Amino acid sequence: MVKYNLENKVVIITGASAGLGEQFAHAFAESGAHVVLAARRKELLEKVASDISQQYNATTLVVQTDVGKEKDIVDLVKQTVKKFGTVDILVNNAGMYIVKPLIEQTLEDWNTVMNVNLTSAFLATREVAKVMIPKKSGVIINISSTFGFRGTKFPEVSYYTSKGGLVIMTKALAVELGEHNIRVNAIAPGFFPTPMSKGAFDDEKIRTTMIEPRTALPMFAENEWIRGAACFLASEDARYITGHTLAVDGGYLAF
Repeated sequence: MVKYNLENKVVIITGASAGLGEQFAHAFAESGAHVVLAARRKELLEKVASDISQQYNATTLVVQTDVGKEKDIVDLVKQTVKKFGTVDILVNNAGMYIVKPLIEQTLEDWNTVMNVNLTSAFLATREVAKVMIPKKSGVIINISSTFGFRGTKFPEVSYYTSKGGLVIMTKALAVELGEHNIRVNAIAPGFFPTPMSKGAFDDEKIRTTMIEPRTALPMFAENEWIRGAACFLASEDARYITGHTLAVDGGYLAF
């Protein structure tokens, strides 16, 4: 990965205990940022923090956070400001899905997915905006999905809706916060072999009927390949990019 200059920037990453969140932690630490790691599983957060501290000499803060709870998100930002004095970058990465046909989805299922995937991003953005607006600078990166643009045979209506909501929320907040020099963009990953989606690769039917036919490039993704997109959007190289969703999908949405 090209090393972007994010020296001493303070970044909060939700859902940082595993998967793409762990990749973002490595990316920002390698680029010189101070990394705040937030998720529910504290022991996994501490392992990620230890890894990036050793590999990149990064300064870290672990905050056990249930993004489904408003008070946890408020506390996350407060602890970050207490330790580092500011917030420069927010990566709204926390996500989950529930696979059920529509007629079996309960209101609780729907609300759970919406709270984790969409409402948490709204709340975290609201809280960091209170820090970013006075200093007239900041970067917010929402992690959406290619499924925010299209449906599939997977019965995950709440997941698709929440990820589509992140796309339009990105645009709305880019317009609202632009006058304060705060950039808001999104990344839409395709199929990456994270713990959350590894089952899709292991399922031959899904792999051969849904993933392979819509992957334009002659290889599947490696988890590390998401790193550059996040650091680019956070860097000065992207200083005039806002309201955009960058697909990192091997051409999945090109079909």
